[in-house]
Amino acid sequence: MLLVASSDGSVRVWKDYTQRDKQKLATAWQTTQGHRPGARSVNAVVDWQQLTGFLYASGEISSIMVWDLRIEQLACSIPSSTESCISALSASQVHDRQLVAGSGDGSVRLYDIRTKEMIVCTARPHAHRIVGIDFQPGLDPAKIVSASQAGDIHFLDLRNNNMPYLSIDAHRGSLTALAVHRHAPVIASGSAKQYIKVFSITGEQLNMVRYHNSFMGQRIGPVSCLSFHPYNIQLAAGATDGFVSIYSGENLQAR
Repeated sequence: MLLVASSDGSVRVWKDYTQRDKQKLATAWQTTQGHRPGARSVNAVVDWQQLTGFLYASGEISSIMVWDLRIEQLACSIPSSTESCISALSASQVHDRQLVAGSGDGSVRLYDIRTKEMIVCTARPHAHRIVGIDFQPGLDPAKIVSASQAGDIHFLDLRNNNMPYLSIDAHRGSLTALAVHRHAPVIASGSAKQYIKVFSITGEQLNMVRYHNSFMGQRIGPVSCLSFHPYNIQLAAGATDGFVSIYSGENLQAR
């Protein structure tokens, strides 16, 4: 199954997507309704949680919608508890019904939909819009990584301190994407200035990718999205020029 979401909040789920000319649309629906006054569009962000079968969706709305795809119904909605939009969203793949969200005002929030209040804690580590957020590798539900469009990446432990215990000045005003490996201690950040940086979770820069791995050696396009393979050390990067690149093994190792 392949789930595809667009910025207007619409979602389509396809089956047999690897078979040419045999792809079939399994289901489709609108995950969000309306948007905040003054917003031009929903600018939806979504994330899938394998443990529960939930799809979380938000954006320029005042709540986070929780969809149960097993029954194709809305399970609940979480008040976002912020006047700003939700600009980044990540569901825990280790602890079910937990998720973390970043906002346009630079704040981050940890949610647990099993609790009555749903919101667990709040911090504001950034001064600018958050473009990427995720849980750190491992079993700790309160350790997260967040990145803002200003280029700063922060490592936080939301239980012990609202301030970052480690910060990286990765990109100066051009950070567009963040990816955190689910198991390996590595993260990656992408820039509109056409390069990708790979860091360890201790802040050490392991590599920087500027060019396609080919005999032509042409530059990659402005990076729009990044995603690690859940188990292997492989990184997929999408760019605004319509190309998708996959880096593996030595391409992500220190040189």
